[in-house]
Amino acid sequence: MGNGLFDGFQPQSAESWTEQLIKDLRGEPLDSLMWKTQGVSGKPFYTSEDLDFELFNYNNFNKDSALFGDRFWVNYQPVKVVDLKEANEKILSTLQNGANGILLEVNQIPDFGKLLAAVQPEYCHLSFQLQSSIDSGLFIQNYETYLNSLEIDNDKISGFISGSGFVSTQLRNIKAIEVKLSNKGSLALEIALALAGMIDRLDQLTQSGKDIQDALNQVFFRVTVSKDFFLQIALHRAIRRLFSTLSVSYGVESAKAEIISEAGPWDAEIDDPHSFMLHATTQAMSAIIGGTDALIVHPFYNVFPSKHGLAERVARNISSILSEESYLNKMVDPAAGSYYIEELTNTLYQDTLNLLQKIEAAGGLSKIDVEQFKSGAL
Repeated sequence: MGNGLFDGFQPQSAESWTEQLIKDLRGEPLDSLMWKTQGVSGKPFYTSEDLDFELFNYNNFNKDSALFGDRFWVNYQPVKVVDLKEANEKILSTLQNGANGILLEVNQIPDFGKLLAAVQPEYCHLSFQLQSSIDSGLFIQNYETYLNSLEIDNDKISGFISGSGFVSTQLRNIKAIEVKLSNKGSLALEIALALAGMIDRLDQLTQSGKDIQDALNQVFFRVTVSKDFFLQIALHRAIRRLFSTLSVSYGVESAKAEIISEAGPWDAEIDDPHSFMLHATTQAMSAIIGGTDALIVHPFYNVFPSKHGLAERVARNISSILSEESYLNKMVDPAAGSYYIEELTNTLYQDTLNLLQKIEAAGGLSKIDVEQFKSGAL
């Protein structure tokens, strides 16, 4: 055996890196290389000396790895429901052409028998985006009645219900307690406020008699992914750790964060709309590397305005290519051990936890003036 690849290189300390940077800057201050984005501060380089904290295990193994690989995420395509027959045809076509999840955008409670005709819910992920005018409790009741009529094991039914507000369901694997993150402004502040709202809802559910573990199992995070590649990886990982910390505080060790990551819609004014496909790919990669459980890449309708089928297929294929051709389905935590991402994740985790503790010490989200809290007055 030959020598190791790095045997001829001496290990470098943070101090030696700093000395070299000062030389290269030729009089410019070292602080000029410091950066800050969305409330997170960073340095020009990181070393093992930055990892002065206990590393968290972010591995997100798929329980059916023999079927889907060690890492599996749902490849969702949105389908807007206007005409039930047309929507049903699109659902079936989409499932036959790469997607394994459907996000149905509905503006009223549909006839599920017509909408989901020939669809086998136990073999795909069916989720719903509800308009605010829909009675979410009645919607879930009708959906449960439909699934019961199929006489299938409800534990095999998976998906989420978005826009449902304060609601619960008897379907164990349907997520209905939504925590939304729009990725705007200070990330730690946004996550802390969202988690504080989640805590208020969980407390209401437990006070009404619902088991806390069942309630935690119905929580899902819906994250709009931004263009900041490394920060988005850290964001997804921090969410997983924060949810684990909160679950343990409730006495539940086994609860797992369910993260739905969303790229798009692609409606901004830019010179070359085809570059949206590059944005979508890098955003999808950051979500996957961060450990997402499901990916929604919105179709590129404004790139292919007269070819909606192509717009949808290109969006679907991004997830498929990253899984099948880039082999990201074989890596459970590709970011593990990266000095930069580990420290970035830990910073986001600690900053969020500190803010959340302040909110809870003040009595919870419902007891504080949110605008004053955002301004730092509280």
